[in-house]
Amino acid sequence: MSRETKSRSKSKVLAEPPPVQAPGLIGADELHGLDEHLSAMMDRLKAAIYKPAGTKPTPVFNAAQLARLCGKSGSTMLRNLEKAAELGLADGLAEGATGSQRSFTLEQAIDWVCALGGAAYQRREGQQAAVITVGFFKGGVGKTIVATSLAQGLALKGYKVLTIDFDPQGSMTAMLGVDPATVEAEETFTPLGTPPGHPLHRTTLAESIRPTYWTGVDLVAGSTNLFQCEFYLPLRAMNAQAEGRQFNFLEVLAKGLRQIREDYDFVIIDTPPALSYTTMNAYLAADAVLMPIVPEGLSLQSSAQFWDMFTELFDTAEKLRDTPKRYAWLGVVPSKVESHKPAVQSMLKWIRGFYGEYVMTSELPQTDVVKTGGTTLGTVYDISKYVGSNKTYERAREAFDRLVNEVELMTRRHYWGEELADDITGGKA
Repeated sequence: MSRETKSRSKSKVLAEPPPVQAPGLIGADELHGLDEHLSAMMDRLKAAIYKPAGTKPTPVFNAAQLARLCGKSGSTMLRNLEKAAELGLADGLAEGATGSQRSFTLEQAIDWVCALGGAAYQRREGQQAAVITVGFFKGGVGKTIVATSLAQGLALKGYKVLTIDFDPQGSMTAMLGVDPATVEAEETFTPLGTPPGHPLHRTTLAESIRPTYWTGVDLVAGSTNLFQCEFYLPLRAMNAQAEGRQFNFLEVLAKGLRQIREDYDFVIIDTPPALSYTTMNAYLAADAVLMPIVPEGLSLQSSAQFWDMFTELFDTAEKLRDTPKRYAWLGVVPSKVESHKPAVQSMLKWIRGFYGEYVMTSELPQTDVVKTGGTTLGTVYDISKYVGSNKTYERAREAFDRLVNEVELMTRRHYWGEELADDITGGKA
């Protein structure tokens, strides 16, 4: 390829290059120029990622993949597919297609799972949605991938899931097909954080909920508007104190969820890498906390600091409560695990030593499948056909399936109080 051809190819991607100045000569004009260039590039990136009307394509399943979802052998699945019409389910056959060319949409696949794979656990009267907060104040541990995958995996089992993005960056929002830059304040948690009398103020999240491209998963979006809550929440507490009344600014979310807990089976909350007034709301609204941790020294050290700070804030919150706060379960899941490395195996032993029974049996591998998903704002569940080693994809998919199953079973046993045999849960849940 000639230099001229390379130049033309590069120009298609970059349009006009960002301004270049000699060191020490960068001022307001240059910064504004860089900002405009970045905005233009982000628009082009969004055009490549986000589809019209903010939708994302859902995966398509063939008969073998559907059989796996339903927990059936290929031959058993085929016999059931032949009875699709009488079951009121899709047979997956397009006009003129043969039995080996079946294709199922996400919604059709979930219908089959509920019919054959055993419907999702049916909550008894009085049981409410389990709120699970995924968090850690160290970035780069895979919180958003874990939270989004967990929501998708639970929905694939037939559960109805609400996701709440508490990260001002809106990473989970983006992965669920919504451009965070288009999200208004009233579509986030922000209205609950604002004081009564404020134009945005509300006491429930119901009006902030939107559907997503993934059947069974709804979303309360995240955006930079969430930063307002870091000002309003403590301000409301100070004003209440000045007026001689009590206002627990750490339980605003918990109260806002009361009216919608019966509408969902799970509420999955993604948090930013910080402990703040807003994120503490996410932790104190939770029935369970899931913390991804990378098996490396800095991550383990940060995790100990996280729980030290968490405990202090928890103690402060307890003083404002009428009843003690209790979690149904806490889970620590090793993430981005490169199991072939001896140093990683050593760190996994340290993690088990640190956290003991709280360590999940699931381990999430560091693979190209997960990296590719992060690049395209997707998860292993978004992939219909992996361009690469099928063995690599299967290893990643099985790891996330195990995590979804473990979270489901721990919730059924410890939160909903269902009696489960140890052989069903692998002795963990």
